[in-house]
Amino acid sequence: MTDVSETDLNFIRRAIDLAVAAVEEGNRPFASVLVAADGAVLAEDCDRTNLSGDPMSHSEVNVIRTGIQKHGIDRLAGATIYVSGEPCSMCAGTILRNGIARVLYGAPGEVTGPYLAGKRLGQRYPSAGIFALAGDKLKVTSGVLLEDARRPLELYVAKGSP
Repeated sequence: MTDVSETDLNFIRRAIDLAVAAVEEGNRPFASVLVAADGAVLAEDCDRTNLSGDPMSHSEVNVIRTGIQKHGIDRLAGATIYVSGEPCSMCAGTILRNGIARVLYGAPGEVTGPYLAGKRLGQRYPSAGIFALAGDKLKVTSGVLLEDARRPLELYVAKGSP
């Protein structure tokens, strides 16, 4: 993992902690933190699809929506999104469309997949193909604090969540 600072690690830890809290509340095991280029936290949230009934209420979409509503879309230029697990293709497209410069996530899809097997999560479409469309305008780093990123997934399975 090159170009991962202690600040990056702290924000990934925060996303993982939020994902654990999400599972404890009955939501899915994913969370995100959106940080502006100047280091200001624009938004943080978890995946709320289980409790909201809204299939679009993924953590990445939630933080981007909140960030834009509270701070304006211009604040997303050069921003970084920290995610506990690999964004799905819908979230990858949302990240790409809104000018975010960096994505760092914990557990990649090949790690999350076995934990979520048999769950009502739909078909898995990796984010790499979507992110590749950005070329060098988007820096993606996966596997950040991977062992820690397993924690919300393990809790999700242990709780027998849908």
